[in-house]
Amino acid sequence: MSDTSDSGKTPKPIFNPDDVVEPDDAPPAEAAASAAEKGDKPAKSGKKSSKAAAADESDAAATATGQVDAADAPAPTGEGTTAEGTTAEAPASDFAGREVVYVQAPIPPRLRGNRGVGSLLAVLGAVLFGAVYAGAMIVAFVLRGAGAPMDAFAAFIQNAAFWVPVLLFLVAFVLLVLLVNRAGWAAHVFGSLLVALVVYFGSIGLLLLLGQIVGAASGEQGATFAGIATQPFLIIAALVAREVAIWVGLAISARGRRVKARNVELVDEWEREHADTKARYEQAGATA
Repeated sequence: MSDTSDSGKTPKPIFNPDDVVEPDDAPPAEAAASAAEKGDKPAKSGKKSSKAAAADESDAAATATGQVDAADAPAPTGEGTTAEGTTAEAPASDFAGREVVYVQAPIPPRLRGNRGVGSLLAVLGAVLFGAVYAGAMIVAFVLRGAGAPMDAFAAFIQNAAFWVPVLLFLVAFVLLVLLVNRAGWAAHVFGSLLVALVVYFGSIGLLLLLGQIVGAASGEQGATFAGIATQPFLIIAALVAREVAIWVGLAISARGRRVKARNVELVDEWEREHADTKARYEQAGATA
């Protein structure tokens, strides 16, 4: 029975020619690696295809929203033209058709002052003050009954008691003229009081200072304020300063009045000459 059953089955071949490995065929390990590499390549290409799809979607979104990259934007075709080559119409200006007129603004005339000539008259007034002051002191020496009035006067004009009031009058009167300029006589009348006060108190201060300096050098005691303030020559100097400032100021104010009248004539003449130019300038400024 066993022999019959064994004889009915196909005997298994002992040697199979297909199991022989050829030298040119790759080993199983290398074949598996190459198969894996071939399987990765479709995955990479799949990634690339997904990136391209994402880029296409972004381009479609940019086109829908109107945003285009600068590299993809069309190049400008020139001022006033569109991409299709047609010329765009420029917006009409509000000043189109108007004539532009350039008008130079008229320059008003320069008004003249009275400071220069007034200062010269003030210097002459200081000389006049010195002469009147000296004459008044001669009269004072004569009235005092001195033995030799001219000798006393000669010693007086060489002293600081004569020159200090003269210098203070010069400075105060010139400053007053520079301040009032073309003002009337009333300004000079009021200013003469200030000049007299400057001469009086300024002389007291300077003479006290000089007395202190001389007394310190010689060892003697200097004069006091009360002793100098009651001196007749200072009272005479203050009175003469006020009178000279008033009457010289009258001459200065008279010239200032003439200067003002001349300035008014210059302005009127300038306005008549430039009336047309001024009107055109104002019209151009109104329409601008």
